Amino acid sequence: MGEAVDGRRLLLVGTYTPDSDPPGEGAGIYRIWFDPMTGEMADGGVAARTPGPSFLAFHEDPATVYAVNERAEGTVAAFRVDGEARLTELGSAPTGGGSPCHVLAVGSRLAVTNYANGVATVYGLEEDGTFTDATEFTHAGSGPVTERQEGPHAHSAAAPDDRHVLVVDLGTDELRVVRDGEQVGAVALPPGTGPRHTAVAGEYLYVAGELDSRVHVLRWDPGTGTAEHLGSVHATGEEAAGDNFPAEILTNADHVYVSNRGADTISTFAARDGGARLEHMANTPAGGAWPRNFTVVRGHREEPDHLVVAAQNGDSLASLLIDPGTGVPADTGHRLSVPVPVCVLPVPITRIRRAEGS
Repeated sequence: MGEAVDGRRLLLVGTYTPDSDPPGEGAGIYRIWFDPMTGEMADGGVAARTPGPSFLAFHEDPATVYAVNERAEGTVAAFRVDGEARLTELGSAPTGGGSPCHVLAVGSRLAVTNYANGVATVYGLEEDGTFTDATEFTHAGSGPVTERQEGPHAHSAAAPDDRHVLVVDLGTDELRVVRDGEQVGAVALPPGTGPRHTAVAGEYLYVAGELDSRVHVLRWDPGTGTAEHLGSVHATGEEAAGDNFPAEILTNADHVYVSNRGADTISTFAARDGGARLEHMANTPAGGAWPRNFTVVRGHREEPDHLVVAAQNGDSLASLLIDPGTGVPADTGHRLSVPVPVCVLPVPITRIRRAEGS
């Protein structure tokens, strides 16, 4: 894990652009410098101009950033990260559908999910990080929330182990199971869940339900490629379905964090019983409207852990300091203006050369 010469960390922020669907006022991928001691953020300018990079992923060797291009005919683009934190595009590939909204780098594979038609595409990666063969996984089905679940809507992917990729399908209330390059079945969630994103913590899966405003807990069995649904909790600690729409879900130590669009909070849960049960601890104001995505910036040595939150409708980033004792984040007060931020990606780079005049 590398850092800048002055100790600041590199964050990349994806935005909606005038040529994406939906459109926005962003310019592409922004470069942000984050101070891990204070939570202060500094604008590093536009790192890459690319259409609608609404989700980003990092592959360490070689240092490559992948960005979906969310539009009617979806593509995914690859960028090399150099020693001055610049991005150079290596190429792009079609995603097999429209509105690609998530990309996951896992080993020598890359998984992209298309919201519009539910297609999930898994690519092989060459040694230089560029795309090789692609396999498309289609699906059929629907759910009870007719205006959102009229058909499959693949919203993200997760990798619970080396053999499996789970395609999180908001439209069919399922985690579709891909094992060794073949779609072999699905894990059913309660009707109307509308699963959006999944966090993996050992044998446990934590699924954010966008439509039921709940967090679902499952126990994953890598031998059979199935999961047992253990229960769920309200995403804000109280009933909010219809008024609140959970988005991102991440883990850090023994805690689970969820962003709530509508309540505009980050909810903190403690993982109990070894991870099999979640206990709601707190709701922290997210620092801006419609917190779509956030990331955990883990501290090195004496540095604390932070959350950096992308407030899509607030056109800003906010940094929250995680209390090392309770795990609950608190607002640092630091903000940075970024147009329609929808994804925040920490990028570990081994060496940054300070540019002249900086």
